[in-house]
Amino acid sequence: MEEFYEQIKQNRMLLSILGVVLLLLGGYYLTHQQRTPIKNEIKTEQVKPPVKKTREKAKLTSSKLLVVDIQGAVKKPGVYRLKDGAIIQTAIQMAGGLDTNADVKQLNQAKKIADQMQIYVPLKGETSGSAPSSDKNQNDGKVVNINTASVDDFKNVTGIGPKKAAKIIAFREKNGNFKDLHDLTKVSGIGEKSLDSLKDQLTV
Repeated sequence: MEEFYEQIKQNRMLLSILGVVLLLLGGYYLTHQQRTPIKNEIKTEQVKPPVKKTREKAKLTSSKLLVVDIQGAVKKPGVYRLKDGAIIQTAIQMAGGLDTNADVKQLNQAKKIADQMQIYVPLKGETSGSAPSSDKNQNDGKVVNINTASVDDFKNVTGIGPKKAAKIIAFREKNGNFKDLHDLTKVSGIGEKSLDSLKDQLTV
């Protein structure tokens, strides 16, 4: 019986010693535990300045329209609007193309057009930029070309007032250049008798 008590006492001592060791180990672990650092996950985003839309500006620039006046040996003389950078050849195409009697040797069709530019396609036998001359005239040596004349050009023509001049130009713009003077009789208000009095003042 006494031996039993002795064993219990010894076991208690062992248990006490073991408990103390566990307490010491636990305290050491708690005091020396490494804490994992908390990373700052907040990211700062850089605000980028707005990008300039250079391409859109370039498109706007390229879409600028130029106004040109095309006269002379083309099928549909008149005022046309073309894109910036267009050449004289493009303007002529818009005017219906060249007449068969056009003198293209005097014209640089590859030249770029400018705003409010007048393009004159000369006829064969005349100098570029000028109307043909004739010995048969009654107006200070000037003969009016019905294919290139404006309303003001008809002012010195006896028998053609502003209204008739406007009709001639309207007919020309709609149907193309006149092939000969007799085609004027197709214009309202001009008959054979009127043409006889006009033929020495006009040319094609």
